[in-house]
Amino acid sequence: MINRTNPRSALNSAPSVRHRRLACIGAAIVILGSVGGCSTMGTQGPTPTSSTPSSHGRAGQSLDAAREQLRAMPGLTDTSVQIDQTVSGLNKHHQVLVTATAEDPSQLPMVIDKLAQLGWSVNEHEPDTGVYVRLKLTPQPVIGDIAKANGWTDAAYATSTDRLKQLVLLPEVAVEERFGKWPGAVPDSSK
Repeated sequence: MINRTNPRSALNSAPSVRHRRLACIGAAIVILGSVGGCSTMGTQGPTPTSSTPSSHGRAGQSLDAAREQLRAMPGLTDTSVQIDQTVSGLNKHHQVLVTATAEDPSQLPMVIDKLAQLGWSVNEHEPDTGVYVRLKLTPQPVIGDIAKANGWTDAAYATSTDRLKQLVLLPEVAVEERFGKWPGAVPDSSK
């Protein structure tokens, strides 16, 4: 017998379509997470040594070795090398940021090339977004203009502030054209 005073009473006893959908979506998220091997952004596994190929059988150098090499380069101070990860939908993208303060403005074209090659040689995550080079000087020139004048025709940069003038993005395709397949050769830091 159906209760005519409350027509929803029969519906309240069974799970609603909305609840079933939410349960299915939750289960799908859990399954995708476990199958897809999700990881936290910015985490990194063990660092391969600079003298051996990475776990992927590639040459290049580890992030730690690149940091050491950058610290040892003459004419540069306040140096750092970082790998950043971004997520777009289910896709992860990586970029390398190489930062330094340069002493000699006349050496900037060579320094930009050297830092780009150093970033490209880090063998832990392919920088499919590209290599960012940040060079600080006083007064601050537009690093992107210097890169373009040195043949980096696809360089991306902004000039609205001194901080943005320090930064140039060298796209993956351009870096690969100049230094070969990733990971590239370790640059000679003696020059």
